[in-house]
Amino acid sequence: MAAPSLLKRAVRRLIRPHGSVVRQGEFVTFRPEGFVEAEDPGSLLCRHYYEVMQLRRCLGLIAEQGVKPGRSLEIGCGFGRLSPYIAEHFEQHTAVDINTWAVSEASRFYPKISFSVASATELPFPDHSFDAVITWTVLQHIPNSLVGKALSEIKRVAKPKSLIILCEATLYAGRPEKGWQYTHDRFPELYAEAFSPRRLIVSEFITELDRISSMGSPRRLMVFEPLDQADPDKQ
Repeated sequence: MAAPSLLKRAVRRLIRPHGSVVRQGEFVTFRPEGFVEAEDPGSLLCRHYYEVMQLRRCLGLIAEQGVKPGRSLEIGCGFGRLSPYIAEHFEQHTAVDINTWAVSEASRFYPKISFSVASATELPFPDHSFDAVITWTVLQHIPNSLVGKALSEIKRVAKPKSLIILCEATLYAGRPEKGWQYTHDRFPELYAEAFSPRRLIVSEFITELDRISSMGSPRRLMVFEPLDQADPDKQ
């Protein structure tokens, strides 16, 4: 039975990205079936539970790092699948996505969360607005020509004493881009340099997610510490 299963997965990987991935200008978004990759409802629930567990573990650093649980920003929220789990840690949660349909659905599902249409490269918020900024498998879909601008925007809207949490593909960084998939794996060091002088305090693959969802590249959790406002060298 193993061979047919492997063949099915191989064929699915070849044809699905073309059907579910949608170009929106220079960016990538998804049709409804493409936001969360899973072979069946059971796999979907397993993946969702595992991601929520990992996300809560990262957000558990809020008190440990002395971060104020005030305002959080989620970039690339899709239809809000993870939004309520972030919101439960903060007084106010804001979430953005470039997909108008997804934002509309998210607003309908979770009316207490502030959703809006916006690009990671042009965040419509003042400097130092948020106590935490989170992206979850979003930056890996932004072209190399624009990712620097997105990282600068994240750094701009994050308060000095804030957490920055990423979950992005990094395994195939340095290899030729798979242009038809619109994916861009990048080295953790690229993110660390962009958010300097913050330090990367968590950097680990969540490999179980790859096993559950048959994804091509396991995602790496990355957490960047708040700046110590009392240290003039970190201003």
